[in-house]
Amino acid sequence: MIDIIIADDHELIRSGLKMILETYEHIAVKGEAATFAELLGALETDTYDMVILDMNLGDKNGLETVEALSSFYPDLPILVLSSFPEEQYAVHAFKAGASGYLNKSVFSPELLTAIETVASGKKFVSHSLSETLVFGLSLDKEAQNPVELLSKRELEVLTLFCSGKTYKQIADALNLSPKTVATYRSRILEKLNLSSTAQLLRFTYEHHICET
Repeated sequence: MIDIIIADDHELIRSGLKMILETYEHIAVKGEAATFAELLGALETDTYDMVILDMNLGDKNGLETVEALSSFYPDLPILVLSSFPEEQYAVHAFKAGASGYLNKSVFSPELLTAIETVASGKKFVSHSLSETLVFGLSLDKEAQNPVELLSKRELEVLTLFCSGKTYKQIADALNLSPKTVATYRSRILEKLNLSSTAQLLRFTYEHHICET
């Protein structure tokens, strides 16, 4: 039996996942959490074989969620199930400590494969992501995705910025000061060779940065 805890701040997502997963006799949704604090509380009081994690919870957001959970529970397999596109976030998520990454548009058979793979202690890479990674390895540095130039934190700032968040909202979400957020924005513009907010927003649209 694979005992799972689902951490997602949307009750509808948790309920839908639970309904799907409970159709499999060898899988049990043993716990649920809407916030990072709730997740840590559940992990302190019970044991699980893995966690299905949305990176954006009510009290912690972005790749920092994966990194923090991995640091607290290094032996707990983490399958990230996110609205953010794999080609932009998966590699960062793996570096932060995830064992697998899937977009929420995934069909249930692939989700089952991911769960079984991650629960067994292995890494799961989706078919679409594996093709992207293999293709990316054959590219010249100049032709690679420019998003790869950004650090984990810069990508988080950019994602929140393009979703309409203000400097203060981004600062609150990432535990930064508004001034630091502004510095990150300037650094992002420089790395991407852009000069205006309009160009930056167009870039995020063309590269599917924002949450869908």
